[in-house]
Amino acid sequence: MHLLLSIILISICFFRKDWKKIHHYHLTILYVIICDLLYNLLCADKLLWKYNPDFFHDYPVLVDILHSFINLPSITLLFLANYPNKRGYFRQIKYILQWIAGSLVIESLFLYFNRIELINGYKAWMEILFYTVMYVMLRLHHLRPLVSYLLSAVIIIFLLLFFKIPLTS
Repeated sequence: MHLLLSIILISICFFRKDWKKIHHYHLTILYVIICDLLYNLLCADKLLWKYNPDFFHDYPVLVDILHSFINLPSITLLFLANYPNKRGYFRQIKYILQWIAGSLVIESLFLYFNRIELINGYKAWMEILFYTVMYVMLRLHHLRPLVSYLLSAVIIIFLLLFFKIPLTS
C-alpha cells in the first residue's frame, strides 16, 4: 500500500504537470521533509505512529524514507500548487477541509489494512488535529517561513510534553 500510494501521488503530480511548479514550493517541500525527519529523530524511542511495511519487513526504515522523500513532498506539491489563492477565505477553508478529509480517508484505509499503527497514546481522532495543523502550516510556511518556524518550535515543544516523549535514550 505504501508503494502504491507513492506511485499514485507521483502520477497525479506528473499528469497535472505540478512538477513544473516545484521551484515555487521547494522550500516548503524541504520544510515538510525536515519536520518528518525531526519526528523520527525526536520520537525514535517513543513513536506515536509507525508504518508497517508491505515488503522488506526487516527494513521498516524504507517505508519511513518513502514517506519522507516521496509521499510528503508530493502531497505538499499537490496541496500548494492547486491552492485557491485568490478565491476568498471560504474557498480556501473548504480546500483545506477537503485535504483533511481526503487524508483521513486514506489513513483510515492504512489503519484498516494494518499498514500504519497508532501507538503510545496517539489516537485516531487526533489525526483530525494533526492534518489541520499540517495543512495550515504548509500554507503558512509558503507565505511566511519565519513565522512557521517559530510556531513549529512551539508545537513541537507542546507535543513532546503532551506525549511525554523522552529526549534521552
